[in-house]
Amino acid sequence: KKGATVVATCRTQSKCDKATGQIEKETGKKVEIGLMDLSSFASIRNFAKEAAKAYPTIDSLVLNAGVMVPPFGLTKDGLETQIGTNHFGHQLLTDLLLPQLEAAAKKTGVATVVPVSSAAHYDSYPAGILPTIEAMNTEATYDRAKAYGQSKLANVLFAQELAERVKDKGILVNAIHPGGVDTELGRHLIDGAKSLFGEGAADFLQDKVLPKAGRGSWHPSDAALTQIYAAVGPK
Repeated sequence: KKGATVVATCRTQSKCDKATGQIEKETGKKVEIGLMDLSSFASIRNFAKEAAKAYPTIDSLVLNAGVMVPPFGLTKDGLETQIGTNHFGHQLLTDLLLPQLEAAAKKTGVATVVPVSSAAHYDSYPAGILPTIEAMNTEATYDRAKAYGQSKLANVLFAQELAERVKDKGILVNAIHPGGVDTELGRHLIDGAKSLFGEGAADFLQDKVLPKAGRGSWHPSDAALTQIYAAVGPK
């Protein structure tokens, strides 16, 4: 509505088409698409290379991709899936796009980076961030919820460090917590409930605790307001 060029990134064309089609229908505005898998450094580098050609300035970067409490697994680059996708993928993307953010800040006076974290960052491993990649990648000590908390804590720490590094370049960095949101992010919660407690518990979680009517979790259009404000708010 403000005339901005909006770029949505997804792992697959079909997911992008579905999401952007809904936005375009509601706003009447075109949304551009970029294909990128945050669990693959090669995919991130490829997107960043194309983005540098297409968008010489980037006014706002919202880091909103993620995975929550999946079974143990590794990314294509050999990192535990949650920390690899939710933190390292976003960090690499931001590093690669910093020149365009700096160019936007120089042109308009400000640019923004918004890492989407979670209150789950309070529930990481006792060490906070595990000290080595080997420790992160140890399946025997993997805890789905703690690993998710670790990745969200990494988002917060990344935001704090980046904010300090770019404060003199006109780039504002603010991590936000959108709350519990009714999206596919919670799919592994239901799978976990099914494996631990059976179909009945999984159905109760899906139908009563995380209802699409909104009780218990935010609708995505409401939950997005916090990150939109952090990205383009007037103050």
